[in-house]
Amino acid sequence: MTNSLTTTKRIVILETLGKAYLSQNEPDLAITTWKEASQYARPSREDAVSSETWTRLQVLIAQTLLQAEQPQKAEAHLNQTLSTVEQSIGRYSLSAGMVQDTLGTFYALQAKADEAEKAFKLSRIVYEIRMGKTHLRTMETRMNHAVGLLDMGRETEAQEQFQVLAEIINASPAYKNEPIRAEVLTFLGTLQMRGDKLLEAANNYQAAYEVRQAAFGPNDIRTSQSLNNLGVVLYRAGDLKRSEVALSKAYVIRSDALGSQDPLTLSTQKNLQAVIAAQNAAKNSPAK
Repeated sequence: MTNSLTTTKRIVILETLGKAYLSQNEPDLAITTWKEASQYARPSREDAVSSETWTRLQVLIAQTLLQAEQPQKAEAHLNQTLSTVEQSIGRYSLSAGMVQDTLGTFYALQAKADEAEKAFKLSRIVYEIRMGKTHLRTMETRMNHAVGLLDMGRETEAQEQFQVLAEIINASPAYKNEPIRAEVLTFLGTLQMRGDKLLEAANNYQAAYEVRQAAFGPNDIRTSQSLNNLGVVLYRAGDLKRSEVALSKAYVIRSDALGSQDPLTLSTQKNLQAVIAAQNAAKNSPAK
């Protein structure tokens, strides 16, 4: 049976196994497994699929090193990967764009603004040249840049970036039910809620909910996130009836999927209890 495995299937199995190890808090086993998988792919100008597969595995290794609180090893691995890719394929290859995007996120988390900006810029240039300004991967690296700005505490700039992305994505029918649209609108809605722009935030959370419901189904945990967000902002806006509906749906989804004692379920339960308390207070307050 082992001999019948194709190289592609072998890589998929090992990559999935590594992710399973990581989910079980076994980063060393995950890294070892991904290194083994890397032996079956290589960066090559003649094989774009193999090149991107190899690069993706190196990115997973670096991200896991960072998660395991080994930032120096993570940075060294990313820079070595970038050097290998640039020498083997080219500075403006898709694989190079992938590594630069990851470096941008890494440097943002380390509060190294200049390095982060440079990496994100190079990644965006690669994707725009290779795939176009509105391609999904271009949008993803632009979104990662905006998230990086948040990580560096540059909230105003981040909100401006998310606003631009939202306008681009909302105007494109191709993104109507794409998960990235929900992500962008969720980030934008959260920043708007922080600035007390509650109506704008509610509209964006509502749109994000509709996207996730279409993309993942009505009972998915990701859909419940949008419902919870919508319920919270409606509560703050004083729309208690709609808030209760949204939070009740979110609670049922989370309770069924995660159990009644999961932190996400308990968080939604707390939000719902606040709404019900506000409704009772409104009923019991004397009429003016």
